[in-house]
Amino acid sequence: MKEITNEKDVTFDYIAEYVKEKGKDDIQWLKDLYAKPVPPDKNGKKRNISFIEIRIAFIAKYMPHLVAEPKPKKPTMRDKLAKL
Repeated sequence: MKEITNEKDVTFDYIAEYVKEKGKDDIQWLKDLYAKPVPPDKNGKKRNISFIEIRIAFIAKYMPHLVAEPKPKKPTMRDKLAKL
């Protein structure tokens, strides 16, 4: 397996190999994730889960150290006025 340093390095081939090495429960998790219903698109059309959504779920489950830290929010005008 190649070394993963950021979330962009995770490909579907990598995900498939990783869950194969982990075992049957993890393979089933991936299949269940793919079969899970997703909300329709903006036009109301039924859609399948995208690779991005699969990658996000995979990283959250198996590689939480790759999850990006949220950026701190900038204070709003109202917050700045309240501090005066």
